[in-house]
Amino acid sequence: MMITLLIGAACLFSPPPGPSFEQHTIASHEEGHQHRWPCIAALDDGRLLLTWSRAATEPSDDAVVYAISEDHGRTWSEPVTLIAREDFIEADPNIVVSGSRIFILCTSVNFETGIRTSTTWCVRSEDTARTWSEPYTIPMNHPYTCGKTHRGLRLADGTLVMGYAWDVVCETGAAHDAESQMDLRAGVMRSTDNGETWVNGGDTHAEYTKATEGVSGTDEPALVTLEDGTLYMLMRTGADHLYEARSADGGLTWTDIGPSPLFGSNAPAALCSFTVGNRCGTLVVWDNALQRFPLCAAASFDGTRTWSTPKDIAFPYTGGQASYPSCVQAADGTLVAVWQQDVEGGRDIRCARFNAEWLLRKEPEPDAVVVLFGDSTTAPREGVQVFADCLRAKFPAITFINAGVGSNTTDLARERFEQDVLRHNPDAVTIFFGLNDAAADVWRGIAEPRVTVERYAENLRHFVHILKDKGSIPILLTPNPLAWTEELIALYGKPPYDTASDAGFNVLLVSYVEAARRIAKEENALLIDVNRMCTDHAAAPGHSLHDWLLDGMHPNSAAHEKITAEIAALLQPLVSEKNKGKP
Repeated sequence: MMITLLIGAACLFSPPPGPSFEQHTIASHEEGHQHRWPCIAALDDGRLLLTWSRAATEPSDDAVVYAISEDHGRTWSEPVTLIAREDFIEADPNIVVSGSRIFILCTSVNFETGIRTSTTWCVRSEDTARTWSEPYTIPMNHPYTCGKTHRGLRLADGTLVMGYAWDVVCETGAAHDAESQMDLRAGVMRSTDNGETWVNGGDTHAEYTKATEGVSGTDEPALVTLEDGTLYMLMRTGADHLYEARSADGGLTWTDIGPSPLFGSNAPAALCSFTVGNRCGTLVVWDNALQRFPLCAAASFDGTRTWSTPKDIAFPYTGGQASYPSCVQAADGTLVAVWQQDVEGGRDIRCARFNAEWLLRKEPEPDAVVVLFGDSTTAPREGVQVFADCLRAKFPAITFINAGVGSNTTDLARERFEQDVLRHNPDAVTIFFGLNDAAADVWRGIAEPRVTVERYAENLRHFVHILKDKGSIPILLTPNPLAWTEELIALYGKPPYDTASDAGFNVLLVSYVEAARRIAKEENALLIDVNRMCTDHAAAPGHSLHDWLLDGMHPNSAAHEKITAEIAALLQPLVSEKNKGKP
């Protein structure tokens, strides 16, 4: 009955004609809090309910709050606190809607003794989110549960289901101190008495080769009911794809557990049903990469077997991640997505409102596609205008894909080369690695580089050969030099490094710079000598390496501007060639 009501409500309003997209901030860090883990739901009366975890600098500031929108997500009421326990982190808030009865639940944890136990707290409304009960606990029957980040569902027979995950390590009474040590099982809690009591449904597990330092197993399940009544679950994993599972019995058992068509690692997705005209579809919002950006949306009209071309909904990226999405169709037919987004100075809750026409519209072919492949010297960085951003402003008709991943060596980059670079069929690719390859982890008693210079050269040659074979233009960048800071001396100030001069910090790196130059010459590849550009600047009177380094290691905005100019000069002939014959 509830599904019928929601579809009926959506049909009462007509979305605006033509493709429509807008984006705004719901909760800003400038108000004195950090904001995270949003979950959104549509209420029977046409309003939207949003909950999230709000924190400041101390655990005691953590609280689960909620807000209401009466205009389909355009504006929101002031947040109201629902659950707050001193010295506990109130995490993973989610919503279950059952007519006028609404549940908001969260995971309450204290990590002082490591990741060991958690408690699920809940508040309940009997009047469509106008008043709320006092918080009470829901037994989860496992010592540590998490992953309750997505909206629950009311199934056709009235059963309520809520996604969650439990940790195998904590089941033994042991504890750990990082997500990468977790081994998780995603499944659902079920209620057949309208939320009075909850019992564990079936759960899932998967074994795979990790693509990132993420969780093992399956985590943070998103749920949606498909047209044929199947319950579909999409799960975060540490692999290079989200995993999926299907249930024909309301979550009691799961089948078809395996990789979904959706590329991504160590970040959850969000799902919802929607209607457009006479068609019923499924919306997904997820991080379409091995890192937590870009945040994209796509639609399926064949039971999640295939998906439309992803559309980026969280641009621009001025900080770190844009992740933990939630999505719903508002009563006017608009698709509404919310997520947490890192920005300079903090973390906000963002919202995008768009229609199916915008989502499914085929974009005009770009003049060219350029992938910027690298480590943290390429990736977005808070407070820095990286060369990807500068190039987008300079060449608006070119699609630039930032494939920079922090802490990457060329060995790690080789593992993601197909997914992050080749699948985009790029016209050109910048290759900017070396700092992590050459680094020696002296704080761990290791004096040798993480990747030998011979292996580094072999990896660069591998990238260049494959790109040339596929008709792409490879552009090698030499790694920038390093400069001592107090923080870096504390971390790296041991042999083979010498803190007497910046040259002593670059003692291992110099051979990697030479290797990049050599490979470019031997393979007749384009080269941007970032290292020489920086050292030539530092050699001038009154200048130093710090002029172009943010923290003694990463290029700052001034350096990225110089790198942009060098890349732009190499791309201009490509653009001119592509535009030949165009009116």
